[in-house]
Amino acid sequence: MDAGHQRPTKPGKAPETPGRLRLGELLAARGLITRQILDQALAAQRQSGKRIGDILLDFGHVTEVQILPLLSDHLKVPYTDVSSLTLSPDTLDLLPEDLARKYTAIPISRHGKRLELVMADPMDYEAVRDLSFATGSKVTAKLGGRSQILEAIDRFYARHLEGAERLMAKGVGHAPAEPMLTARSQAPSALDADVEGAPVIQLMNLIMRKAIQMGASDIHIEPGVPDGTVRFRLDGLLSDQLKVPAALHPALVSRLKVIGRLDIAERRLPQDGSVRVTVEGSEADLRVSIIPLQHGEKAVIRVLDTSTRSLELEDVGLVADDLKKVQSLIERHRGMVVVTGPTGSGKTTTLYGILNRIKSPTTNIVTVEDPVEYQHPGLNQVQVNADIGLTFAAGLRSILRQDPDIILVGEIRDAETAEIACRAALTGHLVFTTLHTNDAPSTITRLLDIGVPAYLVSSVLIGIIAQRLVRTVCKNCKAPSSPDASGIVGLGLSAVSLAGGTFMAGKGCVKCQESGYKGRTGVFETLVMNPRIRDLILRQSAEEDIRLAAQESGMRSLVQDGLDKAKEGLTTVEELGRVLEVSEYASISCPGCGRLLNSEYRFCPTCRATLRRLCLGCGRVLQSGWIVCAHCGQEYK
Repeated sequence: MDAGHQRPTKPGKAPETPGRLRLGELLAARGLITRQILDQALAAQRQSGKRIGDILLDFGHVTEVQILPLLSDHLKVPYTDVSSLTLSPDTLDLLPEDLARKYTAIPISRHGKRLELVMADPMDYEAVRDLSFATGSKVTAKLGGRSQILEAIDRFYARHLEGAERLMAKGVGHAPAEPMLTARSQAPSALDADVEGAPVIQLMNLIMRKAIQMGASDIHIEPGVPDGTVRFRLDGLLSDQLKVPAALHPALVSRLKVIGRLDIAERRLPQDGSVRVTVEGSEADLRVSIIPLQHGEKAVIRVLDTSTRSLELEDVGLVADDLKKVQSLIERHRGMVVVTGPTGSGKTTTLYGILNRIKSPTTNIVTVEDPVEYQHPGLNQVQVNADIGLTFAAGLRSILRQDPDIILVGEIRDAETAEIACRAALTGHLVFTTLHTNDAPSTITRLLDIGVPAYLVSSVLIGIIAQRLVRTVCKNCKAPSSPDASGIVGLGLSAVSLAGGTFMAGKGCVKCQESGYKGRTGVFETLVMNPRIRDLILRQSAEEDIRLAAQESGMRSLVQDGLDKAKEGLTTVEELGRVLEVSEYASISCPGCGRLLNSEYRFCPTCRATLRRLCLGCGRVLQSGWIVCAHCGQEYK
């Protein structure tokens, strides 16, 4: 979009006009920026090499609405309001999506051999030349806003994926056929005839590229009659993206087997593999799983982002109180911290946020994982390989001979791994691990059931973090909303508990795929051990007694944490009802103040409301409306 100060002339590029060198002065002359702001932007330009217009936009000193008319008049290039465009599939066929994203351009029309585009930078002569060569047309470029063009690409090209036949017949023919693979994947010397065809290769590349761009966590390629389906898991839910003809499905799965280094001739047994791909400069690991079904093979691809962005505890959704508890746990020098929840609840992200906070040049941190989902500098990461005997237990034994300070065990799956991890914590190491349980108190029960002695659990366990992932309301289309009554009842909440909340819900827009949700955050339940809970473990008390003791010592349940986030407008009560089950937490809602309380309570400790009545004769619970106890006959007026 932006012309700017002192942009160097590249080889093969038309010389820049003197007017392009004075954009900053023109903005200052029009009163859109001050001279001081211009000087600061010029200094930033000398350090970064970015264009002056981009720098001013990044700093927020000007907006696209202010700068675009000035640029259009200054460069003598017509301006087009992209937000008002309506593009047909035939128009989109004029320019492949990958070229549109690469050069931030979108097609408008074609007349003979002349192709008309809207570009963020119509004066980028190298881009115009490349587009002319790629499309076989003479390109005429108009000026458009960068953000508007990117939004239009997301909107129009997403609708353009109507089916595999259209994609291969028109779109694929223009797309480059690079397989997006690194050296870790090797193609066999002989391939199926179907797989050698460029359309299948490009279709698979497009599916993977689209999934990564949309932030999908999984890709499901499913057989069917007459058409198979490609679905992406977005923010925890599956969404149909593409229909694949039944005749094309075997070739698509064969292509996936090739890049995952699997046996393409084996169609009767499940197979697993992996491949690393590079999309627009960023890398992602793909874990491939294939199983045979009635109508063909189903492939599921797990997408693991290997970007090196820092993972911070503040980013995962911990509120201030829970963050303080977690901080106190990770500052210990010994003991075991368990992060618990079902598959896909964000446990690994939380663990890496913890390790990122405590890593230092003076600390030896060793992990044993299956798989290594994030490659993180400063950590010594061991990949489990059961085929050669490198299990969690075997890896953990070896780690203990490596003089570790902190140990991460990816998952406790058996009694042997659990006991070794506990003994490592007992001998002066800080151990982090995960377990699949419903909530924090049930983690203790699970460890005892696995076979870890109660004295060992009581001695080494210092804290448990239970978590779930809930979708967050789309910031682009959110609006005030009232919670659904069925969602309130399903969570065991009363209308009183919703008082004082600012509830929001998304209306649905292009950015959130019309779902009303964009992104996810965590809801947490943090149990910190204390003498009372340790004593209950030693006495192998009931799980409900441990939960009661934890709540009385300040543990907020998952429902409570989720409700607070819904009151802040971050998520919705309906989303909490989809993810959480109130029966797991044995909590009730006080009819007086709406607080979530333990089911063992008879009175609310906050408002003194009676939660349940006990029979004076037999001590059993009296149901609402009873005038006589059904168990012993005691009468009540």
